[in-house]
Amino acid sequence: MKAVHRRASGARARPRTGERAQLRIDALAAGGAGVGRLAGEVVFVPATAPGDLVEVEFDRSARPARGRLLRVVEPSADRVAPPCRFADTCGGCDWMHVRLEAQQAAHEQIIRQAIARATSLAEADLPSIRVHPAPLSLGYRSRARLFARAERGEVRVGYRAPRTHAVVAVDRCLVLGDAIAPLSGELPGVLRGAMGEGDVLVSHGASGRPVVEIQWRGQLPPAVWKQLDERTARGAWAGARVTLDGAREAASFGDPRTTIVGADGSPLLLPPGGFGQPSEEGAAVLACRAAELAHLDSTRPPHLVELFAGSGTLSVLLARGAPRPAAPAGSVDAPAPASPGLASFTAVELSPEAVACLRQNLAARGLAGKVIEADADEHPIPARADVVVLDPPRGGAPGAARAIAASAARVVVYVSCDPATLARDLGVILRGGFEITDIEAVELFPQTSHIESIVRLSRARRPAR
Repeated sequence: MKAVHRRASGARARPRTGERAQLRIDALAAGGAGVGRLAGEVVFVPATAPGDLVEVEFDRSARPARGRLLRVVEPSADRVAPPCRFADTCGGCDWMHVRLEAQQAAHEQIIRQAIARATSLAEADLPSIRVHPAPLSLGYRSRARLFARAERGEVRVGYRAPRTHAVVAVDRCLVLGDAIAPLSGELPGVLRGAMGEGDVLVSHGASGRPVVEIQWRGQLPPAVWKQLDERTARGAWAGARVTLDGAREAASFGDPRTTIVGADGSPLLLPPGGFGQPSEEGAAVLACRAAELAHLDSTRPPHLVELFAGSGTLSVLLARGAPRPAAPAGSVDAPAPASPGLASFTAVELSPEAVACLRQNLAARGLAGKVIEADADEHPIPARADVVVLDPPRGGAPGAARAIAASAARVVVYVSCDPATLARDLGVILRGGFEITDIEAVELFPQTSHIESIVRLSRARRPAR
């Protein structure tokens, strides 16, 4: 029986903490929770779908208010049965109970609302959002971060439960690709006897075999090191690397670098534990769209600058057409430079390991460009830059946004995994005389609330001085 309280005026009062109430879920919010209203007040309820009528335990101490789902009174048409038996307890796929089309619509709306709120633009004045659906909704991930903890002589490997530090052991994760999916069931045996806890990054390595990056806070017995050595020696894993908390150097076995198929179809190296998108197919769509949106109609070849370049997942397409250095005098075998589509290409990245892979990835393709090891959020935009492409981490790029607004760049392509920081930075860039011409969403994380988006801006006027 739901508790209903009324004020003297007859208005519905807000339930006290711990009381129950029913409400209808209107939408999905950034972070994954459903959004409903009770007595005119917004309430966030995780594990719900748009249109659900749910009974919740109400907590008014949180801001915004939160409700703990007790039961679904009336499921909506957008609610589906999750195919994974861990969906209710694992924190990995927070939208697996939501129909895929509804997931995409929610992503689109979250991006649109975030940009409108932060920029003071009306939602109706924003360009329509182009959504790129994921080729696969299951088995799409070529990399994942697992969590491991030693408990009572055994090691549990899986994901953190929602809003807690508890480990939900998962012996088979349905969103992992075939090459790495068995590892969640294999790793407890590999780590048997360990003390402590740690993060375990699994991904593709050489020849499509798995590589394992372990960041451990505690002790690992000799048997663990032996297991890692044996697996790489016989070729079951391409490589492994272990970083113990407090150790000066990591221990490597085999080749621990991640190797994925780049957007151009050629192998792309990432450093051990380095950043990479979860899906090779999705990453290719993202890179292709970023490169196409970076195109500038111009009577002269443009100068292109890429910030937060990482290991070159975007660079291998962006750098095409950059002029190569002149061949040494008397050289016969060196190919003649092609007519450049770019006047120059410059990539900026802070991580030394990522910079090394970036240079190697460009060289393997015969691509030219200047690679600078520096903090992209503090690096000045060259005065001659015509196009700026940036793909910052989740925290965004407030420094780069200010530099871009003050620069002479004519086109900006911003790739983001967080709508809130994207919108914040767009508000800064727009003050430099830019306007938003394109917004796109790439479904890199099906079954989850995570969003990858691309925004293109073009300068409509010169920045105010």
